[in-house]
Amino acid sequence: MNYRKSYSELKSLTVFSHAWAAQSLVQLVFFHSVWFEQGVILGYIFAALAILVFMFPGRVWLFGAMIFASIVYFVSQWPFVVNHIFIDTFMSASMLAALIWMVVHFKRRQIPFDRDLADAWFDKFAPVCGAAFAFMYFSIIVSKLNTDFFNLDISCLAGMIEEAHDRRPLLSPLLSIASVEFYFWFFIVAEALLPLMLAIRKTRLLAFYFGVPFHVLLGLMGHWPFSSFMIALYVLVAAPALVDVLGKVTDWADRLRNKFVPAVSSTLGFAIVSGLFLASVWVIKPSWAWLIWTLGVATALLCATVREHIKNGLFAGTGVSPMWTSKPGLLWVFFVLVVLNSLSPYVGLKTQTNVAMYSNMRTEGGVNNHMFMPRFPLFDIQDDLVEIVASNNATIEELKTHPARYGFGGQDFDVYVNYFELRRSVAGLEDRDLEITYIRDGKQKTFKRGESNEADSDLDIAPSIWMQKALYFRPVFKGDLSYCLH
Repeated sequence: MNYRKSYSELKSLTVFSHAWAAQSLVQLVFFHSVWFEQGVILGYIFAALAILVFMFPGRVWLFGAMIFASIVYFVSQWPFVVNHIFIDTFMSASMLAALIWMVVHFKRRQIPFDRDLADAWFDKFAPVCGAAFAFMYFSIIVSKLNTDFFNLDISCLAGMIEEAHDRRPLLSPLLSIASVEFYFWFFIVAEALLPLMLAIRKTRLLAFYFGVPFHVLLGLMGHWPFSSFMIALYVLVAAPALVDVLGKVTDWADRLRNKFVPAVSSTLGFAIVSGLFLASVWVIKPSWAWLIWTLGVATALLCATVREHIKNGLFAGTGVSPMWTSKPGLLWVFFVLVVLNSLSPYVGLKTQTNVAMYSNMRTEGGVNNHMFMPRFPLFDIQDDLVEIVASNNATIEELKTHPARYGFGGQDFDVYVNYFELRRSVAGLEDRDLEITYIRDGKQKTFKRGESNEADSDLDIAPSIWMQKALYFRPVFKGDLSYCLH
C-alpha cells in the first residue's frame, strides 16, 4: 500500500472520536445501573452509537449522532451526575454546535461534504474543548486551596491515598515508597502546574509527562471514569502529534493486513479488532479492559510527545491543537458556561457538579474555608440550610446524617440539608402521612402533609424543572470541619 496515501487518510477527528467514544462507554459501564438495569432507552441508543464510533471512528455523521445522543442522555440525568459528566455535556454541545455551523458553511459555499468537513469540524471545536480542559485543572486546584483540604486528618487527598494504600494491593508497594505528606505536596504542586502548562502552547506537551501517568494512576485508584474523560482530552490536545505517530503505526498494520488477509479491508479489520476488544469485557473485568485501552493510549501519547520534543525541542509548541484562537467564534460561549459553572459556589449558587470534587471546600451557611477566594453572595439559595429534627419517613430521616467520602469508614456525621434539596425530596415522596420537624432560620417548624401547619408554604411544591436540572446542593457538615465529599 502506498504510504503517503494511507498516512493522509488518518485525521485528527478519527483519533479523537475513537477516544471520545471510549470514554463515553466507560461512563456508561461504570454507571450502568442508571440505564442498563432500568432499561433506559436513551442509554441503549447512546451506548449503541458509542460502540459504532469506537469501531468506525472518524465518520462525521456517526460521531455527530453519538454526540447528540450523549447530550440528550446526560441532560436527562441532570443534576444527578458527577462533575466531569456535567462538563462533558457542555463540551459535547460545543461539538454539536460546531458541526451544525460547519455544515451550513459548507452548504452555502457549495463545498462537497468530503473528509475536509472532518478537519474543519475538529478545528472548530478543539480550541473550546481544549481551553475548558485546561480550565478544569485550574478550577480543581483552586477549590482545594482551603484550610480543611490542608488538614491531613480530614483531607480528601490524604484519605484517597490512605484508602488506595489499604484497598489496592497492586498500588500499595508504590505508595509505600513515600509518606502521605510527600504525595500530598507532590500532587498539590503538580496540579498547580498542569493548568498553566496546558494553557501555554510552548509548554503544552510538557504537561503530558505528568498528566497522562497521573490519570493512569488515578484510574488504578478506582477513578477510571474521570481518568478516561481526561485522557480523551489529552488526545484532543495532542491530536496533530498523534496523527504523525499513529499514521505510521496504522500503515504498518495495514501492510500486515494486506499480506495475510487482503480480502478484509483496513476499515473492516479495525472494526473487527475493536469489536473483539469490546466483547472481552464479558470475559475480563471492565476495569481490566479499561486498563489495557488506557495503557495503549497513554503509550501512544507519551511516544508522540517524546518524538515531537526530539524533533523540534521542548519548547517549540508544535504537535498540539490550537487553543486560544478566534476561530470558534460564538462557540466560546460554551467555555464561558464552564467557567460560570465552576464559579457557582462563590456566588451563592449550586455546590455540586461544579468541578470542586474531593476538595473539602465549604462556602455554605455564611462559612467560607477558602484561603483567598472571597464569596460574592449574588444569590442566597446556597445559605438556606435546614436541620432535620425528626420525620416519620425513612428517606427524610436519612437526610440528617451523611458519611465522608474518604476516611472515617462506617461513620455518619450530622449534617444540614439545603432547603432546595429538602423541597426536591418532599415533592418526590408519595407518603400521604408525611411529617417533618425541622429548623430553618433559627425557627423550629412542623410539616404535616395535607394539613394546615407551621411549615413553609412551598415545602410541598417541587421547584421548577429548569431549576431542578441546573441546581444541586451537597449536604453541609455541622461543626467547624468540612469533611471530604465528592
